[in-house]
Amino acid sequence: MSVLKYSLLRLGAFFIVFAACLLLDLGTYTVLFALIVGLIVSWALGYLFFNRLRLAAGEQLARRFGGERRLGGAEQDDNAAEDALAEDFNQTQEQLRRESGDSRPGSGEHRDDAGR
Repeated sequence: MSVLKYSLLRLGAFFIVFAACLLLDLGTYTVLFALIVGLIVSWALGYLFFNRLRLAAGEQLARRFGGERRLGGAEQDDNAAEDALAEDFNQTQEQLRRESGDSRPGSGEHRDDAGR
């Protein structure tokens, strides 16, 4: 419902400003001028004065169109390959640390600061 309210407010503001600019009768570019000014003013009014409604409409649209996305078969295969590669890399690094006797923090061994 927020999307509908926000859209109607913006459209109403646009048409009021558009009609007011058309009444100015600036010659050959009256319609283009009225269109540009109407769009800019309706955007500014929506951004400045209808901010709470604009944010609610944005959240409503995000809930509607931003649901859980299904992964395709190729994307699932790519994700599995990346996970396997990362796991293999981490195991190799851990094995190299154990073989070299590295006792740096984060290498799996904990050292007490008082025992230095």
